[in-house]
Amino acid sequence: MKPLSLLLAVASALGTAVSAGPAVIECWMVEDAGGGRLAKKPAALLLRQGPGTPPPRPDLEPELYLKVHAVLTVLTHNPTARIQLGQDALLDLKFAYMPSISEAAASLAPGPPPFGLEWRRQHLGKGHLLLAATPGLHEQMPAAQDGAVAFAAWDDDDPWGPWTGNGTLWLPAVQPFQEGTYLATVHLPYLQGQVALELSVQKPPKISLTPAPLVWAAPGEAPPELLCLVSRFYPAKGLEVEWELRGGPEGSFQKAEGQSWLSGLRHHSDGSVSLSAHLQPIPVTAKHHGARYACRVHHPTLPTLGRSAEVTLEVAGLSGPSLEDSVGLFLSAFLLLGLIKALGWVAASRSTSKDPKEKKAQ
Repeated sequence: MKPLSLLLAVASALGTAVSAGPAVIECWMVEDAGGGRLAKKPAALLLRQGPGTPPPRPDLEPELYLKVHAVLTVLTHNPTARIQLGQDALLDLKFAYMPSISEAAASLAPGPPPFGLEWRRQHLGKGHLLLAATPGLHEQMPAAQDGAVAFAAWDDDDPWGPWTGNGTLWLPAVQPFQEGTYLATVHLPYLQGQVALELSVQKPPKISLTPAPLVWAAPGEAPPELLCLVSRFYPAKGLEVEWELRGGPEGSFQKAEGQSWLSGLRHHSDGSVSLSAHLQPIPVTAKHHGARYACRVHHPTLPTLGRSAEVTLEVAGLSGPSLEDSVGLFLSAFLLLGLIKALGWVAASRSTSKDPKEKKAQ
């Protein structure tokens, strides 16, 4: 592997993005402003491989470049993880260590050095140690919490480096209480590096509308109350329910009129919640025949347009028999005709069996 070098230069933005190949880590630097004061200025770490001049940056002044060596780098490719409720989570962590030339020459033990790995979780102002590991060292470590497992190991065994390592954390069947900021810290002799990751848990809602698939009403009367069940979703915040009337007399889509309300939240053992939305529609007319009532749900886990369920309104006296009704009537008539014929055959057979007995009696 080629040694990595870092160039420090003045820049104008702040960030933490890191990618393979040439990359920029926006950061800041502190310099002496005179009079016992320190000045904090934005800076950029330009990451590249091998020797050579820095890549051209028109927005930077070459005379402000400072060449430094990155001996320990800790990063993640997924700083914000969104995990479905109940599924496993993998929090990615990579690190690299490049000893200086003098340090490598003075080292008596070839190969990557021992290291320590810590994962901590912070949420709502509270934090605790989730996992600690020291691969290669026979030290007693506290038991991991929440079933956490870390893939803590060096990926290279080159005698003099540089080396890369993996400290990815695995959390089985995540629950809402595991949301928060995860701090991963890699410890080397006289060095340490840290990176922060955000874990959020989510679950999209399931939607059902009753009565379904049809609701009936006579002209001038109100249809029955509609119940929209929004079940098993997380988080509880950000949920909105809208009632629509599709294909009504005033257009293809409009807000459904009537009295609407929401029930309270019902909590489930897995951390998800449910609620029901109710609508009592206003009386309908013949023009509403064939219109559809829809319950549309918006939630952070759903697409922009949300998710909906609908039922069709049938106004009494305006709908002719459907194909299913016609088939049902035909089958009913056929069975009734067969039953009448069967009864006629039974009566005829009984009458013929009685005639010989009567003749014998005479």
